[in-house]
Amino acid sequence: MNFKTKLAKNYINFRGWKTNRKIVVIESDDWGSIRLASEDVLNKIKNIDSETLNSSRKYYDGLERTQDLEFLFEVLSKFKDIKGNHPVITALTLTSNPDFKKILASNYQYHTESIIETYKNHEENNLFNLWKNSGIKNNLLFPQFHGKEHLHPERYLSRVKDLNDLEHEAFKNSSIFGKSSKTRDKDFLASFEYQNEHDKKNIEKRTEEGLNQFEALFGFKSKSFCPSQSIYGEHLFGTLKNNGVLAIQAGQQFRPENLRLKKVDHYWGDTLNGLLFWRRNCTFETYKGDNQDHVGQCLKEIEIAFRWGKPAVINSHRINFTSRLTPVLRDKTLSDINLLLKMILKKWPDVEFMNSSQLAEIMANIK
Repeated sequence: MNFKTKLAKNYINFRGWKTNRKIVVIESDDWGSIRLASEDVLNKIKNIDSETLNSSRKYYDGLERTQDLEFLFEVLSKFKDIKGNHPVITALTLTSNPDFKKILASNYQYHTESIIETYKNHEENNLFNLWKNSGIKNNLLFPQFHGKEHLHPERYLSRVKDLNDLEHEAFKNSSIFGKSSKTRDKDFLASFEYQNEHDKKNIEKRTEEGLNQFEALFGFKSKSFCPSQSIYGEHLFGTLKNNGVLAIQAGQQFRPENLRLKKVDHYWGDTLNGLLFWRRNCTFETYKGDNQDHVGQCLKEIEIAFRWGKPAVINSHRINFTSRLTPVLRDKTLSDINLLLKMILKKWPDVEFMNSSQLAEIMANIK
């Protein structure tokens, strides 16, 4: 860790809410979301735009598979903290995906399907039951709300209707590529980004629908929330609070202003409109490079968090744990996280593993 990174890590940890407890939370975005449907689709896109695909592994993302959950649960179940709790991945979950067939049949009117339908359409008929009956029941993969879908519908439709846009090719293959555009009004993955009051009202409506879908799917309300790409506005706070949300994970907020993004830093325990904030202060992103010491780096960040009396909230995207496009990343991650958890328990034997909902309750003095 270089001096600049170390300084930044200390800076985001020294202010705000503190605890003597050594808490570890792992937060993982985009569960339930469709991206590239298969390796065949990946190759089709690569033939058109190999430069983009070869420049970043972030495009190698695809819907989780049943086997991915089985392998992940096997690793997590091996470990227990001082209170007998297993490590748990908080899965920031989308409740819906675009229904590609209905969109095409209706001449590009927007339609969605629930993630249960998405799993069935991808021949993962047992995945949701496994998630509920093992992942949630044993607190191994615990869902929290990430959005109704991982896109801004109006911007998305404008892209897929353009026959010259790479997103049209992905759409034809029941996939989402999500390549960034040169102008913000063409980027669509930030589902809570707005340009005007009409956008805000639509976002509030979709958010309430998504939170209701979340409760219907999982049987409980989401107590924490992380907006896609951390782009959101304060107009959303009332909708979140009224639907049971206690805390926002995205302490680093990017507020839309005239097609630009203004960074707003919220520190640990900050409260606005009755909602708490915390920061993801550790990183475990194995997909970002084979030659990095992901375990060692994460351990150093955990040490800094604990030094300042903060929980260690580890950011680790879904792409690290899934294998729809390739098992290489998943298998590397499982090997590394096995070592990481072993080292955490050895270095801090009084550590406590918990999900984001439990952390929200502690910070809100509910638990």
